[in-house]
Amino acid sequence: MTALGLGHARLRLVGLLATLVIAACSTTTVVPASGSASPSEAPSTAPTSAPGSAPAASNGGFAFLPDDVIAYYAGLGYTCSDPKPSTKAVGYSFRACTFVDGAGRTRVVGVVVDQAGAFADAFASVRGTAAEPILAPIDALDPLAAFLGATLGKDAGAALLPWLAGHLGDTHSETKVGDLSVATYTATKTDHSTLYVELASQAYLGAPVPSP
Repeated sequence: MTALGLGHARLRLVGLLATLVIAACSTTTVVPASGSASPSEAPSTAPTSAPGSAPAASNGGFAFLPDDVIAYYAGLGYTCSDPKPSTKAVGYSFRACTFVDGAGRTRVVGVVVDQAGAFADAFASVRGTAAEPILAPIDALDPLAAFLGATLGKDAGAALLPWLAGHLGDTHSETKVGDLSVATYTATKTDHSTLYVELASQAYLGAPVPSP
């Protein structure tokens, strides 16, 4: 798909927002990713039927607790990893959940917590099949929109949909929701096979990177 084609597809996404507000809060039929390697932590480039438990009094702008988000996606059939030290920030750990959807695309959802177990970052991605070196934004919008609802809550997630629809497929775009930095980006400047959305606290973004 050419850059012009991506632009036209992005414009068409806006007309789907009303439908996706509902889709963001619905469950999705998935095919668990059997035998796939545990995903690595997402690149930290950020400057529904949703989890049921109420968040802690201070939850960094996230609507739900980290364990509830993991449990929600595990309940949809995702295969989730055990906690691992963050490769992006000292003192943080992350868990990631993976599945392959009916079209053969790989979806990843991850949460990052600080040493006290508080939410610090959340990310989601969709990787196209081997035949999709450029993943069309429309093919990633539904699961990434649902992820916003599952982390920020129905109303806040829906409020971000116009921004996400307008920028999904960009090499890198940012906005803010309260104290959270929100970014959508591609794997690299030249690799558009995987599309991401990420929500990050300022403390996480300012943490030192672990030594090699």
